[in-house]
Amino acid sequence: MEIEENILFNIVALLIGITYGVLAQLKQFCFSGGIKDLILFKHTRRTASLIVAIAIAIFSTQAVSFIFDINLTNTRYFSNVNYIFIIMGGLLFGYGMMVSDGCSSRHIIKTAQGDKHSALILLVLGIFAYLTYLLFRYYGENIYTSKIVASTTISDIYIISPFIIAPLLLGLLFITLRKCMNFLQVLDGAAIGLLISFVWYITYYLKGNYFTEIKLQSLSFVYPLGKITQFTYSGFNTDYLIFSVFIVFGVFIGAFISSLFNKQYSKKFMCDSSQQNPPSLIQKLIGGAAMGVGGVFAMGCTVGQGLSGLSTLSSISLLAIISIYTSAYITAKHLHKNNALIACFVFDFKCRGKD
Repeated sequence: MEIEENILFNIVALLIGITYGVLAQLKQFCFSGGIKDLILFKHTRRTASLIVAIAIAIFSTQAVSFIFDINLTNTRYFSNVNYIFIIMGGLLFGYGMMVSDGCSSRHIIKTAQGDKHSALILLVLGIFAYLTYLLFRYYGENIYTSKIVASTTISDIYIISPFIIAPLLLGLLFITLRKCMNFLQVLDGAAIGLLISFVWYITYYLKGNYFTEIKLQSLSFVYPLGKITQFTYSGFNTDYLIFSVFIVFGVFIGAFISSLFNKQYSKKFMCDSSQQNPPSLIQKLIGGAAMGVGGVFAMGCTVGQGLSGLSTLSSISLLAIISIYTSAYITAKHLHKNNALIACFVFDFKCRGKD
């Protein structure tokens, strides 16, 4: 019975990952890409998609939580969180994703499209995430009982008021969509936002109706990438192939299948950057390491905190994504100043009556 349940979990996780992979590859859904578009071209389509994703994720997750009586405060976003770690981790992750040209989920998509550099970055990210987990596993008690860490650790996390987050998101959405009020072009964000709430529900359902242990969770990528490293290091011990790991496998499969039909973003179609000074492979790998360490400290990546975490209305998730975005934007401006910020494709609104 337990074997059959594990197979069911794996299939469900793969299907979730495939769905995300197809959606993200088709429209190149990307946090770091949205920042690049703003700085280089003043384009806001990908940023608008991100805001729509956040808004839909929050609205649909809160609706699912209300209808099915899911207590989201029992998730990892609401207990014993050190806000100094969150800020430090967010700053590291934001730096890493701009230097390496993509966050954790973005590099999965790019690897599926044939980018060998992204594959190496994912490898380094997973290794450093795993090493950081080991640090907390073996020295966590000493770390959290130290005076500085203990004094900055919060046991009860505030819930963000909908009356604060709703006007903020509506304002940002108006700013990013004012060039072209075409919501059809940000449906990828809406679909990904709905997927976040679906994963919350499906893990709640599996947790309550089957015997195999599973945590209430939604999409996140740094932790499972660390688990994949642990799986490999252990000699392929299948105990480490948890639900979220199969989601990562699914994302790769979905993005790969999508890239077979949507070939314009494949590696061979990349632009010529010979007149620019992009980060070297070594610098990109350092960025991957920063994401691995930062993602663990921040308790999630752009998707893990920016979508899944924010959908629970956790104030810590808001702090994490602000830290990530601030660091990423500053890093991107610095790269642009040094002619090192590369963008190969134009992601802008296509409006009727406009060139």
